Amino acid sequence: MDPVRVDEFGDEVVRVRGYTSWLGALLYPASVAVLFLLGLTSSGTLFWTVWWVATAGLTVSGVVTQIREARGLTFNADGITWHRIELFVPWTQVTELDVDSGIKGTEKLRLIVRVIDPQESPRGHREIARSMITGNVRAFGGPIALPVHRLAVPPESLIATADRLQPAAPAPSVPGVRERQARRARAHRTSRLWGYAGATAFGLMLVATFIL
Repeated sequence: MDPVRVDEFGDEVVRVRGYTSWLGALLYPASVAVLFLLGLTSSGTLFWTVWWVATAGLTVSGVVTQIREARGLTFNADGITWHRIELFVPWTQVTELDVDSGIKGTEKLRLIVRVIDPQESPRGHREIARSMITGNVRAFGGPIALPVHRLAVPPESLIATADRLQPAAPAPSVPGVRERQARRARAHRTSRLWGYAGATAFGLMLVATFIL
């Protein structure tokens, strides 16, 4: 875990960098490189040009997603942020953090953030982000459920951090709250834009592939 620090708004911030695999982001461009080396691709037509542009866009979108996922979680005075999809859960909605394998009885333990109303968590999220949240709620009972083995620190320390920060959560009238909300809103919008960009690139690539 990174050292606890005080940010520009006077909040105590504890970042958790989760272990992440770059395989998903690098496997596709690697396969494209193999096709190129084998002479199975061409840049002489419009559709191949579209295919290459879409491939580049999909690769960049995947790398950005991996970078965001590598940030893991942020605990601060307001609540918890899951950076993979920029999901923010205020302390007023958090009921507990615990370690469980989920209602499906899987063997891999997860750090689960449980909330008062899980059905409200997907609000404001679309497509892949919404499906990830609802999937976590169905399988594990909370919108955030990260595999314990991928966390950079023991989950017990994160639970202790939540127990320390939650009672001291600031009221909405405290200076700096609106600024923090604006910052999170910008991060959320950026996350959605990258999601749309990746989906668009994937769609263009499929269209070009079928036409080719």
